[in-house]
Amino acid sequence: MRVASLTGLRGVAAVSVLLYHIPHQPAFSQFAIPLFSRAYLAVDLFFILSGFVISYGYHDRVVTHLSRASYADFLINRMARVWPLHLIVTLVFGLRILLNVSGNQSIDLNAANVISNLFMVQSWGWGTEPIAGNSWSVSTEVAAYLIYPLIAIVAFSRLAWAQAALCIGVLMFVASSGLGSSGPLDVNDSDSVLTLLRCVAGFSLGVLTYRIADHPVCKAVIDRRGGFAGVCALIALALLLPGADVLVVCLMPALVLSCYYDGPAARAVMANRLSFHLGLISYSIYLWHPLVRDVAARTMGVAQRHGIAGMDWLFVLGMLVVTWLICWASYLLIEVRGHQLIKWMQKGRPQRPAALEPAAP
Repeated sequence: MRVASLTGLRGVAAVSVLLYHIPHQPAFSQFAIPLFSRAYLAVDLFFILSGFVISYGYHDRVVTHLSRASYADFLINRMARVWPLHLIVTLVFGLRILLNVSGNQSIDLNAANVISNLFMVQSWGWGTEPIAGNSWSVSTEVAAYLIYPLIAIVAFSRLAWAQAALCIGVLMFVASSGLGSSGPLDVNDSDSVLTLLRCVAGFSLGVLTYRIADHPVCKAVIDRRGGFAGVCALIALALLLPGADVLVVCLMPALVLSCYYDGPAARAVMANRLSFHLGLISYSIYLWHPLVRDVAARTMGVAQRHGIAGMDWLFVLGMLVVTWLICWASYLLIEVRGHQLIKWMQKGRPQRPAALEPAAP
């Protein structure tokens, strides 16, 4: 079960995060792109997408026919999807810290950090740090997976409106905390439960979005000529408003629905071969790109000390190409094979490799 436009949307979001992070490396500060200055909100889009897509694929099995077996199978499926790559990236980033490959050793590899990262609970608010920086969002999504049945049961009850109001209230609370680094909602501190609340609120909005997906009013407003373009325009206008992060996130469910309805415009932008390919490897893009960026910056510094100057753009281009190659290989060799191995261990029989739904970064 795959909606190509939703897969492509995840790819566009992953690339947006990559372009947002490039100038965070001081060596590449001149490559800041104003269009992506608030692309940290793409992570909130990931949360909403995850809630929606997981409901699309699992609601009937996990919620309508909830049992211990269906819940366990759901969790195993989710961990099979996200844990193998998270493990490999964490090990590589840990080796990077030990060898100081990128010239930036900032995480202490103590027992608490190592164990919490191996079990993907490092960003649940008790002060442990993600060894692979971007893995904080994956860690918080694991918490959302654990309570998914509860979230979905409320979302499909008469209390759905209260859940929606609570989600928006939580996002406003997080945004008003003053802990956002690049913007009000850019909260990902390891020692704050607000990071976890940000994820669960966005994930819950995604589940609620799935509930209303087939509502006649939603389809009449969004599933029409110009609907996709109109939603994109509204989000673009909201991004122009200073401090309007929560408003932008509240518009994102409409973007998810417009891609779910899969109209001609959404397909042209999100379901073309490039967007779809980027969507397939989006999880790898999200986790690998900070390391590739930092190594590229250090390599450029070495080149400059040897008299090679004025070619910074070439290192950025090379970084993008290498990131794509690594992530393509990572998807095929780690994500697909890792999922296959865990499912084989669960069921005791080999499975043929198959294309996976993009994991939530």
